[in-house]
Amino acid sequence: MTPLRLLTLNLQHGLPAVGSPRNGQPASAEILREAAGEVAAVGADVVLLQEVDRNQARSGRADQAALLADALGLRAHRFAAALAGSASGLHVRARRSEARRGFGVALLSRFPVRSWHVLPLRGTGLRLRRGGDLLGWSLGGWFPAFDESRVCLAAVLRTPDGPLTVAVTHLSTIPDVARAQLARSAAAVATLPGPRVLGGDLNLTPGDLALPGWTALATARTFSNARPRMQLDHLLGAGVAAAGPGRAHHFTISDHAGLSVDVVPAG
Repeated sequence: MTPLRLLTLNLQHGLPAVGSPRNGQPASAEILREAAGEVAAVGADVVLLQEVDRNQARSGRADQAALLADALGLRAHRFAAALAGSASGLHVRARRSEARRGFGVALLSRFPVRSWHVLPLRGTGLRLRRGGDLLGWSLGGWFPAFDESRVCLAAVLRTPDGPLTVAVTHLSTIPDVARAQLARSAAAVATLPGPRVLGGDLNLTPGDLALPGWTALATARTFSNARPRMQLDHLLGAGVAAAGPGRAHHFTISDHAGLSVDVVPAG
């Protein structure tokens, strides 16, 4: 089998990266098209995207998944909204993953897609967290935080070597919630055919990824993009193995680096 190249990237709605020539400018379709050239240079067959905007004022009202799919020549693509409405104003849990206005995740593929699958992942809503404050105040070391809904998007791809399932998600920033969402996503993806890959911004470090039947395919520090100190972005495999080392890609957009790896069937 010819190795298949995967790339995961938290897009941060296309916001220019710290240290980039456009740092300080708002996200726009023009900036995203410029960055698409950098992403294209990776040569990925499948791209997993998180923090993707559709029709949002903060990013020039672009359909970011469609724009990147066209720029990269990856014709099979889909956006799945976790939240619908305004990213900087009123928004709610998306009742339809293909919301005309929302933000969430996306999957772009060089290969045809046999079927698409969407799994909503509920957040825990308003809760108290320890370890910081909000607007300069806290409640005895605890502070209120709102844990929003998430989504997992999977595609069963028609590759020259048979079906391959690839899924993308962006998990909660609360570790125990993220671990539960990861386990639920993995269980759902395990019902789909072929070898499987699950990736994205999991908001977990490598030590938090104990997932029976799954292995980490790539190791590299991805956060932050400007000063990489930890790995929050991951590509996990079941029935596939890495054909080489993973690589971090420091693009001129986002506060996360991209992460790529080549994979082949395990065994």
